[in-house]
Amino acid sequence: MTARLRRAGPLLAFAGLCYLPVLATAPGTVVADTKSYLYIDPDRLLGRAWSMWDPHVGMGTVTHQNIGFLWPMGPYYWLMEHAGAPDWVAQRLWLGSILFLAGLGVRFLLRTFGWRGPGVAAAMCAYGLTPYLLTIAVRISAILLPFVALPWMVALTVRAIRTGSWRHPAVFALVVTTVGTSNATSILLAGVGPLLWVLWALLTGERPLPRVAAAVARIGVLTLATNAWWVVGLSVQATHGV
Repeated sequence: MTARLRRAGPLLAFAGLCYLPVLATAPGTVVADTKSYLYIDPDRLLGRAWSMWDPHVGMGTVTHQNIGFLWPMGPYYWLMEHAGAPDWVAQRLWLGSILFLAGLGVRFLLRTFGWRGPGVAAAMCAYGLTPYLLTIAVRISAILLPFVALPWMVALTVRAIRTGSWRHPAVFALVVTTVGTSNATSILLAGVGPLLWVLWALLTGERPLPRVAAAVARIGVLTLATNAWWVVGLSVQATHGV
């Protein structure tokens, strides 16, 4: 038990760095983050997000990116609303989770590469607590989700190539489904990281071409299948919206 607590110590300390400062910042104040209906009336937002047509604006219009709130932000705020959590607490926990999961992704990536020791904790803090987050964290945090996913996506690509299994491509697809719904451009940019690793694996001969191609094909097929619902939705909004 003592050994487990010792191993969990850095994670607990990092969690404290992610959650405690944001919870202590302006208690009781709700900020204008992403979309106000997320915390004002999540039931109403989720009830309308599934449809590309919104008859409540003007004489009716095609919605803009609303479908992306079906997952994960909409259900999160709906759950917090019905659990009775104050809106400001829900916002702070959301932001703290973004910081924590970003750092945890770096830990997962470095362990994939076989790294151990204090350097892993330092890298977690450097990535998860970067000042870059301050520019958009309190006004459009949804765009940070692909930033959170980047190290996870790279690590899962590495493991998919090395193991040749379907498990890691499947998890990769679920990660993209969770983080790509609100902003397609951001997830495409985050996808540059896994692509660079694929090129590296080919150039260095880490795995033969058929093995790499098979892993990329698995990732591509599963990712397209699990993300078609919002990709088609955003395409409709982009071509027929205001």
